[in-house]
Amino acid sequence: MDSNSLYYSLDLVASSGRVLTVEQRTALHTSLLILKKNYKFQRVMFWGKILGITRDYFIAQGRGEDEIKDQKYLYSLNCIDWLLLPFTTESMIEEVSKAAKGHFIGDPSFVYEQKIQGDREEAAEENKT
Repeated sequence: MDSNSLYYSLDLVASSGRVLTVEQRTALHTSLLILKKNYKFQRVMFWGKILGITRDYFIAQGRGEDEIKDQKYLYSLNCIDWLLLPFTTESMIEEVSKAAKGHFIGDPSFVYEQKIQGDREEAAEENKT
């Protein structure tokens, strides 16, 4: 959703049952305008809310002059303060997909433990006995 029409667009998706509070909507509207100005984005898109166990993440994308090459992704835990998401590589995606099993916690400092193949084999042997 483009930040320019965010307030009206959120009403259109409210029928899905996942809505933002009035406080979140107001904070988003203001903070995305500030984000656009501070980062000198041409456009800011609100991508949505990721539900976590302890906290939720709000995700936005900022676009510069070149909408394809000049993109930055940001997250917020409170709809006000935005932090850049790190640039990802294929190897990072592969590594995280192996490690990030289970429910999304919603804590940026949480370290997911990666299960190695040996642990799986031991667990399988224990289950057989």
